[in-house]
Amino acid sequence: MVSMTEEGEVLSLLLNSIGLGVFVPALRQFPGYFTSLGFSPVVTVTLLLAPWIAYKAVCFMCGYLMIAVEISPGDLVRAAEYLSTENASWSRETIAMLNRISRNELQTGNSKSGKYIAFTWSSMRKIVFYPLSSSWFWKDGKIFRIQGRRVTEYYNAAQSNRIEYTLSCFGNSAEPIRKVLQTSMDIVFKHERDKTSVWHPRYQSPSPEWTRLALRASRPAETLAIDSKILSNTLDDINEYLRADAMEHYHTKGIPYRRGYLFHGPQGTGKTSLVHVIASVFELPIFCLRLCDKALTDESLVSLTTNMPQRGILLIEDIDSAGLVRNPTGSEHGITLSGYLNATDGFAAPEGHILIISTNRRDLLDGAIIRPGRVDYEVHLTNASRSQAQQLFKTHYGLTGLGDLDSMAVEFAGNFPEFHISPAEIQQYLLKAKYRDSPQAAIKEIAEWVSELELRSESRRI
Repeated sequence: MVSMTEEGEVLSLLLNSIGLGVFVPALRQFPGYFTSLGFSPVVTVTLLLAPWIAYKAVCFMCGYLMIAVEISPGDLVRAAEYLSTENASWSRETIAMLNRISRNELQTGNSKSGKYIAFTWSSMRKIVFYPLSSSWFWKDGKIFRIQGRRVTEYYNAAQSNRIEYTLSCFGNSAEPIRKVLQTSMDIVFKHERDKTSVWHPRYQSPSPEWTRLALRASRPAETLAIDSKILSNTLDDINEYLRADAMEHYHTKGIPYRRGYLFHGPQGTGKTSLVHVIASVFELPIFCLRLCDKALTDESLVSLTTNMPQRGILLIEDIDSAGLVRNPTGSEHGITLSGYLNATDGFAAPEGHILIISTNRRDLLDGAIIRPGRVDYEVHLTNASRSQAQQLFKTHYGLTGLGDLDSMAVEFAGNFPEFHISPAEIQQYLLKAKYRDSPQAAIKEIAEWVSELELRSESRRI
């Protein structure tokens, strides 16, 4: 017969062995109560703790029988997010977040007056659950576990949160995990097939990193109203640079595998639109940099350029506004001319991507920025010619099926002086509500609009 003292000691030993020794003092008085009721304290506590012990045993065994892969920040995180949201219902702990929804899912109604369209705020976002604990799922004949962990970072009094993922499966090979991630990435990319991803720097960490800001609908080349020869020559040049054997060709000649483009011309002539078309045609992401950003330094610029993928567009718009000069008089800007040149064309500068810089004033740029070897191809965009005005008109009304579109486009363009009005201004005119579905109305009032525009332009020059 085991005495109550011995049972108490056994109970204490049991609790201490499984890391619950903190409860020993509180439970020392209970053996007498259990015995008076006809229960063994040791057996009772063991039965109560059996599920917890079994859970810990399973976790211990999983640590030895499963292989785990931590998903690093980048494109693979999107595959992990897809897996986690697909299996979030099996997770005990989740975090709820509001995500943007697609344009097709937006719900509209009427405003209170009944006259205007009103968007329901709640319809612009949807609730998505991301698991923060283990979530198990079955895939390709194997059991997988995905774990989410919330990470909070602090930098310069700023706080940022992200979720890190670990994907595990039974066995001693990571190949099943690779296949699951590849399948998930294929699904993600299929949904984004006709989209252009736009990335911006994120400075809320010691080392700046790229974060995807938006997905834009791809733009077909035929919707761009610039000289067809300029467009085709630019696309052909980029196509030659991106050929599979181009890198070897460059390196054989001892030339760094880099190519820079300068797009310059007045405002509204299509510089940004041309970049969008290039990204759409070659299915490349766009990485946008603002050199006048106060958070950008020479060191962070090097970090951002070296962490770009080999195939991508580094876009620096309005480079003239960055004030990159040889002898700066102030320190209001975070980067210097030498820092910019080292990051984009220095010995350690990355290779394989496309550098595109744009400006409204080419004459304001330092010669070191646009010398051959740093800028290999220039595109000068001008205000609209009459042929461009015709193209804009036909693109805008091409799907209406109203009348003889070609003759109307010629009549419309005949009201424009050559190279005086930007394509953006013409497009703005055509987008007015009263002209949206009525090419005849647009033609009828175009002469008056052109006269008003020229008068305003003349008054600004005086």
